[in-house]
Amino acid sequence: MMNCAFCYLPISPAAESSPAGGPLYCCYGCRFAAEVTNARGEEGQVNWMLARLGIAVFMTMSVMMLSMFAYRQQAAGGIGDSQVGEQLGGLLQYASLLFATPVFILLGVPIFQAAMQQMRSGVVSTDALVVIGVGAAFVYSYVSTLRGVGHSYYETACAVLVFMTLGRWLEARGKLRASEAVRALERLLPDEVRVSRNGETLNLRPEAIVPGDILHVAAGDRIATDGEVLRGRAHVDEQLVSGESTPVLRDVGDVVRAGTLDVDGALQVRATAVGSASALGRLIELLEAARRSRSGYQRLADRIATVFIPLTVLLAIAGAALGFQRGGADDAILTALAVLLIACPCALGIATPTAIWVSLGRAAARRILIRDGQTLETLARVRCLLFDKTGTLTSGLPSIAEVVVADGAVVSREDVLLQAAALASTSRHALSQTLTSAAASPPPAANEVAESRTIAGRGVVATLRGTPVALGSPALMRDEGLFLDASLEAALAKAHREARTVACIGWDGRVQAVFTFDEVLRPDAADVMERLHRSRFDVAVLTGDHAARGKAMAASLGVPVHAELRPEQKLRHVIEAKARGGCVAMVGDGLNDAPALAAADVGIAMGCGADLTRESAAICLAGNDLMSIDWLVQLSRRTVRTIKVNLFWAFVYNLIGIGLAMAGMLSPIFAAGAMVVSSLLVLANSLRLNSFEDRSMSRATDAAVPMHSTGVELSSA
Repeated sequence: MMNCAFCYLPISPAAESSPAGGPLYCCYGCRFAAEVTNARGEEGQVNWMLARLGIAVFMTMSVMMLSMFAYRQQAAGGIGDSQVGEQLGGLLQYASLLFATPVFILLGVPIFQAAMQQMRSGVVSTDALVVIGVGAAFVYSYVSTLRGVGHSYYETACAVLVFMTLGRWLEARGKLRASEAVRALERLLPDEVRVSRNGETLNLRPEAIVPGDILHVAAGDRIATDGEVLRGRAHVDEQLVSGESTPVLRDVGDVVRAGTLDVDGALQVRATAVGSASALGRLIELLEAARRSRSGYQRLADRIATVFIPLTVLLAIAGAALGFQRGGADDAILTALAVLLIACPCALGIATPTAIWVSLGRAAARRILIRDGQTLETLARVRCLLFDKTGTLTSGLPSIAEVVVADGAVVSREDVLLQAAALASTSRHALSQTLTSAAASPPPAANEVAESRTIAGRGVVATLRGTPVALGSPALMRDEGLFLDASLEAALAKAHREARTVACIGWDGRVQAVFTFDEVLRPDAADVMERLHRSRFDVAVLTGDHAARGKAMAASLGVPVHAELRPEQKLRHVIEAKARGGCVAMVGDGLNDAPALAAADVGIAMGCGADLTRESAAICLAGNDLMSIDWLVQLSRRTVRTIKVNLFWAFVYNLIGIGLAMAGMLSPIFAAGAMVVSSLLVLANSLRLNSFEDRSMSRATDAAVPMHSTGVELSSA
């Protein structure tokens, strides 16, 4: 004989069953209850609350019907005029008690337990107000029923509990929606992973994987941990950590990150960081930590609520005294209960956190990690934005600014570029990629390049069509015994004065040409500066670059550029900007800008990628989208406006409601309903941030714009 997995009663073979290997239930009711109560985390609590609420609503409707019938009979004189009428009235009260008791157990006891737990911790919460008011109504009604004398308020107490729980359920649903970003990240991991461990092949959940396990990743699968590719080759979509939408080729020896997507090939990956130690795990932990943090507005609301609760009890006592003067004990109870319910600062308590949580989720969806809610509030007050140049306003990919061919050389600029592209094709250096892409026509085939060797920090030496050719630094040219004539010496001196990177190419005993390289501004840099300037921000660029290049950048961007700054001088600029008044935000790549980022009121690190734990920055941008900075500032201001509206509404609602309740113009049921409406309005206003988007934001093109020109400038000496 088998037993039900929920109620443990014996079940027959024809009973409600589950898929093979799953639990068996005696009926659909047990299956439903098990699914509700076994749900994990916040969602399970919300589902179980809804189940209790559904049962309580049915019971409350029964109590309301019985009460309406009793009131109607009393109004018509049908109850109390005879012994039968008295017995009928007593029967209706006992029936109301019977239906109201489950409501009290299902909805009232959890609130009572929460209030007691908080009081043991030295905290008097809003739950205490509900316990005092509803408890008094139930106790008075029970005593009246048992004595057979006096009125009962079962319908009022039950309706209050239903409205209270409905408000809490709506609040919980709002919190779930606000934390959708975290759950979306958690869903990026596969449910099951094929793993090799100690010669065995296992199917494990991601949390069961340990460092050293070999993961078998098929095309279309998400990678479950950080790791190193041992075998295979595939394009991997790393948009989660890098912000780049184009998949990146990953080969043997390359590092891959948890949550990224294998697009088109089979990989074997050795797990190196699992769970919370992986890039995805750290992101989830940091988001959760941000949600748990307390912002300035939230701490203010908490302090007000701490004072407001004892004040509410005093007002309820005063309201009871006024009600007793108006209509005796009945009016006293109803007035006190109405004051306690209308003054319950639920809306005040959720006014700030829901807005903060929604904004953190919106930012996370855009691959922006914000450390805490206080950072959002501070960012909304920022009036000065300071930018680092390298890696922040520039893409990190160089462009060819000039090609100088030696005097008397028999080769053209195009030939020099083709020769350089041929050797560069054997290297993965950033300058090599620039030379390869700059060639006007396809370079010589790879099989024409022989005996290629890379010299670390110097360049590449190879044989091209039988001729030894060197491509690299001036030091490499000297090492290879290649002569440098006066025209090229002048070109190198000019590049040195302008702090530009150079590369030389030479063969047949002499250096044939010199390439000078320039940094490339990000395509949206000028647009972002213009938008920030229109928004009346004080914007400036801090760079350690040469003064002449800083002047050229200032002309390109239309903002002040402070050049030739060392890290400690950047720090001094941040401190001086703060001393002039107002909040200062510093935007950098988070590496050599760490002191300035830490000193600013808000430090914003760009291009964090998998390195999401940079302590110097309060905000980390996984990608390099400069438009996200302007978007983020607008989001922070919208969030603060939403919080202020929520707090204003919560205060006004309480002040007006308490006045009406003390005047006897608000029944407890309407007070509970008004409290739910108030919380719902605050939630709805906060959840509007989910749809926040700067519709006027124009997306920059993908084409990079050089700092000095829009194309490659080729000139001879």
